[in-house]
Amino acid sequence: MLSKADVKYINSLQNKKYRKIERAFLVEGLKNVEELLKSDYKIKRLFCTESYAKTFSKSFAQIEVLSANELTKLGTLENNTTALAVAEIKELANLPTVTQHLILVLDGLNDPGNLGTIIRIADWYGVKEIVCSPDTVDFYNPKVINSSKGSFTRVNVHYTQLDTFLSEVQLPILASCMNGTSIYNLANQLPCVLLMGNEAKGIHKGLLKMASKEIGIPRIGNAESLNVGVATGILIDRLLN
Repeated sequence: MLSKADVKYINSLQNKKYRKIERAFLVEGLKNVEELLKSDYKIKRLFCTESYAKTFSKSFAQIEVLSANELTKLGTLENNTTALAVAEIKELANLPTVTQHLILVLDGLNDPGNLGTIIRIADWYGVKEIVCSPDTVDFYNPKVINSSKGSFTRVNVHYTQLDTFLSEVQLPILASCMNGTSIYNLANQLPCVLLMGNEAKGIHKGLLKMASKEIGIPRIGNAESLNVGVATGILIDRLLN
């Protein structure tokens, strides 16, 4: 039986302020918890329903069994019948300034679902490093973790001032823009930085001036724009293939 203090502590991790104070975050659902157990993240507590206790006890000794109702009340999922963990926030190494591949840079993304999707896309294509502006949604937001489907364990997400980072990075910078050069008309650009902007406002003008080239996806139909996650996937696929 969880104490009121336990419930209050775990619920507080839905808030960025308390995640920073406690240096901890929530991981919810079967897939995310399974991937967490295979990663180098330190797990502080792991809760699951009776059906999954035997499975998880093989990987983590101190399983705490709860009902589905109790589990759901601890987190953000509408209905959690499997597992929830509290994990320790990792300290990352220095910012990546050189790669043989691609570094993804995100300027001011607001939507946690978009960031989670982009992390999943990065993982699919083997992109290991994402660098975000300070005003980009928090990597440890539960909705980001949930929508990454476990990929958060394999992609490093850094936060820093992008003007400083881009001035120091030793790679060409390709900025995604509505009217940029068609991605299909470019020769091999690797290794490089791919810079993506805010869902509504795009890339800040000051950062856009730092780009080596503005690139885009040619529009064939009549849609006003592409979702930033979709656009990121198309651009990464083309750059890597």
